[in-house]
Amino acid sequence: MRTDLEVILDSLVRLTEQRQLGSLTKSLLSTVQQFVTPLDVQIFDIHISSSELEEVALPEFFCLSDNPYVDGSSELGAACFMKCVSSQSICYSSDLVPVQVAIPIMLNSCVVKVLWVKLEHLTDHNLSLLKGLAKVFENFLAIVIECETDELTGLLNRKAFGSRLRAVNTNLVSIEQAKVQQLKHYWLCIFDIDKFKLINDSFGHLYGDEILLDLVKVMRSVFDDDDAMFRFGGDEFVLLIAPSTKHQMLAKCQSFCDRLYRFHGEKIQVTVSMGITQVCSDKQANTLLIQADKALYYIKETGRDRIEVYADLVSRGALIEKKFDDDIEIF
Repeated sequence: MRTDLEVILDSLVRLTEQRQLGSLTKSLLSTVQQFVTPLDVQIFDIHISSSELEEVALPEFFCLSDNPYVDGSSELGAACFMKCVSSQSICYSSDLVPVQVAIPIMLNSCVVKVLWVKLEHLTDHNLSLLKGLAKVFENFLAIVIECETDELTGLLNRKAFGSRLRAVNTNLVSIEQAKVQQLKHYWLCIFDIDKFKLINDSFGHLYGDEILLDLVKVMRSVFDDDDAMFRFGGDEFVLLIAPSTKHQMLAKCQSFCDRLYRFHGEKIQVTVSMGITQVCSDKQANTLLIQADKALYYIKETGRDRIEVYADLVSRGALIEKKFDDDIEIF
């Protein structure tokens, strides 16, 4: 017979084996389910309002009137959640039945996530377990984020691209099975800042870094949580845009370009060139990157400051499609 300590240690081993954010999060939720048996458990990302960039946005979960987990106590649950974020401390609603517990997940002295648990009864033992598991998750979250994110911008880095694309390819199978692939697709976009070297040479690299950070602010205000955003290096960025029609995708990209151009007013107008290709399950990472890159460099050679889709350039005869060696995977 295995002891409770052995079972807990095994769960912690599995938790600390994870090196990707998605699998780390799933492992924590599974471990909480196993040892605390909650009515519900979720991890919420903390978002800042894009309008003020200061106000915390309450997760939609707490605002749904037909949500069975918050019905009748959503206002008190939301208050508990917001108090957890503002005080950066554990909060629980002892006056509610079931009890709702909110535990902050910290990174660089800021709350970046909240572990939210709903229980029939809250015991000291369960509270201690939740605190300990949240702390283990917090420590490994810092390691995973350091490994997968760009230090300057906080976006995902090139190392994280391969795993995200593999997850997209897995999801493509379910999309194809649902027979909606004709309507919506994933899209891969590569873009960079037009004449960024001139900005660095004219104003200095510190100013160039500020331009990059401002660009990321605009990106986050336009693209959704489901759109994976990467910085590959320098002023080169990559997007994995969540399933959308071609029209929706182009409208979103154009909105990004327009907002970026207006962001600094008359002080400086920053423009980007965006090369895009449709993600297909039979194309590996290197093929997709080459196609989007070819579209990008066609723009660079013919005027900059616009958006082009690789397939459109091929159909117009502007580019000649070449078959790439998909036997070699560079990610």
